[in-house]
This record gives sequence, structure tokens and C-alpha cells, in this order.
Amino acid sequence: MISTDLLDRLANTGAGLTQPAGSTVSGGHSPDWVVEPESLAQLTTLVRVLHAAGADWRVDAHGRNWGYDDARVREPGLIVRMARLDRLDLDVDLGLATVQPGVTFAQLNEALRRADARFQLPAPGSGPHTSVLGNALERGLLAGLGERERHCRDFLVLRRDGELDRLGWPDATDDRVRRALPYPPGPHRQGSLFQTSGYGPVVVELTHVLPLATDLTATPVLLAGAELTEELVRCWRDVLMEELVTSSILLSPARRRAQGIRVSHDGLVLELCVGARSSVMLRAKVVDVQRLARQHGQRLAVRVVGGHDDLSILGGDQSQPELVGKLPKGLEWHTAALPFAPSVVAAFARAVRADPVLADIPWTLRPLDSRALVWLAPLVYRKQDSDSVALLRRRVAAVARLRDEFAVPAYRSGAVRSHR
Repeated sequence: MISTDLLDRLANTGAGLTQPAGSTVSGGHSPDWVVEPESLAQLTTLVRVLHAAGADWRVDAHGRNWGYDDARVREPGLIVRMARLDRLDLDVDLGLATVQPGVTFAQLNEALRRADARFQLPAPGSGPHTSVLGNALERGLLAGLGERERHCRDFLVLRRDGELDRLGWPDATDDRVRRALPYPPGPHRQGSLFQTSGYGPVVVELTHVLPLATDLTATPVLLAGAELTEELVRCWRDVLMEELVTSSILLSPARRRAQGIRVSHDGLVLELCVGARSSVMLRAKVVDVQRLARQHGQRLAVRVVGGHDDLSILGGDQSQPELVGKLPKGLEWHTAALPFAPSVVAAFARAVRADPVLADIPWTLRPLDSRALVWLAPLVYRKQDSDSVALLRRRVAAVARLRDEFAVPAYRSGAVRSHR
């Protein structure tokens, strides 16, 4: 329990104090109080009070945790919610957005619209009401899964003792930033920042490099055989590293048939999305993709398509993945950070294809430092449908076997955790 004296000292900082209304997340504890500072000065003052009192606390931005409510703590204590810290500065010439944790994707989108900026709203992956800063740091989004290091700049970091440090990120080897952000993007148990646990140092402001708006898109499609080869992995990596595509996903014939696509190529296809603001630039990028495909001995098909859908729901727990929240549906996804060696990625792909539960699941690949971040497409399941839940549990078990085989850390999987 939080003492009356500590509550009085927190109230004297000027921050709001409320009791939580509940949570849709299983596990953990309901916090004693939720503290909402209205300014950076209030935040630093109350954090110093909490630090001096030895209180257990974590932060969140809006308490939405990937679209769900996540008002839970792993030990009895407080949540410091930073929804009211919502300063947003735009540099529409350079394409820079400097945001505090309370700035949502909807607010950033509206600011870009009012400014008639040539830069686009990054994909949130968790809904318009969630934190831009929290998503960027925890998920690596705003330009693609696993690309936090490329697009996040100029961090203002609050240490647990209430001291502020402004850190740059001049290159990928800046150890000061890595100490402030000790975990890779994506869901994990340790929780350095906002969405998953938030028990580490707190980024209270960051400047993000926004992507240019792409009025036109095309999807070059690499045609492969029945198995992912090392040469296709090399081609995939080069296309990503040259920043020719905004997204990529590997699909099997069975998966394409299940989606109602008429299948003329009886093998894997790697769909690449290329974006540009003009037809000239779009053609130039597609030509570069064709060049790389030829260099790696790959076959290519091309078609023009539109945009992408967003994911808005999330569910799951490691032992009973269907037991979370009160929504009728849930969503489970998995990622794996592998060494970016074509032989390892190809071996992982063969293992996925060899498992009947995972064989037809689309998946994609992103560069992450010297690793390859593999993302298996989410499974939407119906919680009251025994067959749907049974399929979900088989998939979770299959991914667990892959983790053991490839020594993938256990925290690199999706869904909400019961052990917080």
C-alpha cells in the first residue's frame, strides 16, 4: 500500500492522482494509484519523490498497451501515466517530428494534414489513440519493424532518480543510447519503456525522422521455389538495405489460395512494396529491384497495388493465449531475432515450412543491426471457439519448439504476458 504521506507529497507536485478503473490484461497487480503529471517539471519532481521513497512504479503513455488497456504492475505500486505530456513540434522542411509520450498517432496525423506536409503518418500497428513515442521505441515502428535505430534521433531520457539526459544517436554504435534503451524493439518481458512494462529509464521526448509520403506504390514479386534459398535471402537483404522497399512478406501457394488469389506460380513468392511520390521515381526503384533480382538469379513479376491495412487488436498469454481481456477475438504474433546469415535464415524458413501448424503462415524479414528480425503474421482467433483456441495453442507450442531449436530468447514473442 502507498502511504498517506507519499500520496500527499505526490499531490503537492500538482500531478493528478486517480485510482485505476480496471484492466483487460491478465496477470500482475492492479496499481494502487495512477499519477498523471501535466508538465516535464512535474514529472521530474514526482519521480524524485518516488525514488526517495523507494516506491515501486512504472510508466506508460496512455495505458493502452498495443490497443488494449494495460493498467497493471508486476509488483504492488504506482503507474506514472504521461498522456498529458503531449507537446508536438514539426519541422515540415526536414521531415522531423519531436514528440512527448502523450502525442497520439491521430494528433500527429492531424498536425501533418494541417501543415500540408509532404511527409506521411507512420504506420502505428496499434490504433490512432496510442502513443507515437511508445510505439517507436517499443515496436521499432514509424518506418518498419526493427528500424528504431535508423529513424529515432535526439532522445531526452529521464533516469529513475529523476535526472534528465539528452542523448543523440549519431550512429548505430552510440553506447549511451544503447544503455538508455537496453532492449530491442518488440514485445518483451523486461520492459524498458512504455508499452510492455516500463520499469527502465524513461524517454520523455524524441525526434523522429518521418518518411516521405508515397502517392504511388508497386509490388515487385520475387518468384521462388518450394523452399527459401540462401540466395533469395541475400537478395531480400540487399533490397532492404538499399531502402528500395517499404515492406516485404513471404507467402506460400496455399496461403495465397486461402486468400482467394489465383495461383499461377506453384512456389513461394516474396512480395515487395515499393513507394514513391512520382511515376518516374517509382519506375527507377522498380528497375533497381529488377537489377538486384538478376544479380541474385531471381525471377521477378510486377503489379501495381494500393496501401496496407493496420492491425488493431491483440491477445494472448504464453500458457493460455486465449485468456486476455473481454473482447470476443484476440490476436497472437511471433518474432525471432536471428543472425543475419543466409544459411541460418534459410534453415529457420525450412523449419517453419516443415511444421504443419506454421507451414502456410506468411512472414517477413527486416534488418536489425547484424540480425534478421523475422515476423510471423498474426493469427486472429475466436476465444469462445474451442477449435480456434486449439489451433492457437498448437501454434504457440510450435513456435516454442522453434525457439528452442534456434536458441531464440523467449521474450521475443507477441501477446500479453501473465508473468510481468
